[in-house]
Amino acid sequence: MAEILPFLGTRYNSQLIGNLNTVIAPPYDVISPELQDELYARHENNVVRLELNKEEPGDDQDTNKYTRAANTLKIWRSDGILIQDEQPSLYLYEQEFKIPSGEVKRRRGMFALVKLEDYSSGGIKAHEHTFAGPKADRLKLLRETKTNLSPIFVIYNDEEKKISDEIDEKMKDKPWEEVVDEEGVVHRLWVVQKKDFILNTRNMLKTRQLFIADGHHRYETALAYRDEMRERTGRKDGNQPFDYMMMYMTGAQQDGLVILPTHRALTRQIMKEVNLEEAMEELEEHFDVVKGKAVLSKPESEAKRIMAKVEEMGKKAISFAMITAGGKVSFLSLKKKADPCKIIDSEEVHDAVKRLDVSLLHHYIINQMMIGNPEYELEDDEVYYVRDAKRVLELLASKKASLAFLMNTTTMEQVMEIVHEGIKMPHKSTYFHPKITSGLVMRNMGDEMKKARGTKR
Repeated sequence: MAEILPFLGTRYNSQLIGNLNTVIAPPYDVISPELQDELYARHENNVVRLELNKEEPGDDQDTNKYTRAANTLKIWRSDGILIQDEQPSLYLYEQEFKIPSGEVKRRRGMFALVKLEDYSSGGIKAHEHTFAGPKADRLKLLRETKTNLSPIFVIYNDEEKKISDEIDEKMKDKPWEEVVDEEGVVHRLWVVQKKDFILNTRNMLKTRQLFIADGHHRYETALAYRDEMRERTGRKDGNQPFDYMMMYMTGAQQDGLVILPTHRALTRQIMKEVNLEEAMEELEEHFDVVKGKAVLSKPESEAKRIMAKVEEMGKKAISFAMITAGGKVSFLSLKKKADPCKIIDSEEVHDAVKRLDVSLLHHYIINQMMIGNPEYELEDDEVYYVRDAKRVLELLASKKASLAFLMNTTTMEQVMEIVHEGIKMPHKSTYFHPKITSGLVMRNMGDEMKKARGTKR
């Protein structure tokens, strides 16, 4: 099912740049305006200038952040800041990182071109809903740059670990690049051009179904661009450069595949009409409630303490910590006889989705108990989605948030169940940690399309 190809990767010229930690960046969708400024200042060649160029006064249809990214990319290529490998390669990639407990993990996979498939084919599956705005943004950037600047993150089953064993063997060699980012994550890259390894890997992956862990908007953007180019060029044989997308592929059966929770912090905007006392009374019908107190002036230690309790409770039942801006904590644990599939009264929500912590939080606690509208969609100015529990307490202490929920993670088993059912999870249900960094390897589709004109791929 998964048809992959090696490609001519575009990479930073480390002889000119030096330490690549100054030019790599997180994916565009986790870069805040503050981080964008920091990345701009970090290095004049930071990949953020391609991936998320700044808007400037006077921008119009002809001159804007997308055209600037394309012009910058062209200059960097001509100046030798970015260089292209001479032989088609698979790029093996390892991330070494610590999880909140302090344990060190390693996630291993590879960058390759993967043939795009419509979801209806069943070969590539999604688990998150997407939104029109981000897709329009990414499509404009792709049209201008004709470059895959960052990969889609996909997972495949590898129960017998045949593929991972092959990758592990290759990773015994010294990596071509090793970079430590600002969060202490070690990124290692191997460039593999051996034809036997590439052919063997391609053959093993042909039987694998893929599911998208991160990059749903970029995947659907790639599909839109493919369809657009097919109409423009008349080439619909499925073997053109625009029929493929650079992806990071990794096996599901490994200890380093980590999902972290995404916590929720509600702003005063949404909470001003909520009677919290009444909502709590109703919640006690289905939840056991234990009261506590948080010292918001000590966010780091308090976040660890509260999360430890939430995780312990979560081993037995769906559980949350609800914290007010005044530091009051309510530990909520679903009662043994309570059934999420009955509590969430909606035929449109699949039972597998109803059993998720995030579903019970949004559909029942926030929408039904607090807002009184089961169909309500939270706006951007009404909720913060936060990975760091410490940051949640800081938002409460600063009064930027009025009420917050510290969450347990969605498990890999839950994700796989939902993927196989062919349904979608609520927004921000999963956070695969760490993110795949942008800037280690890119793919010049424009150059491929020039070479493909009048020839078959």
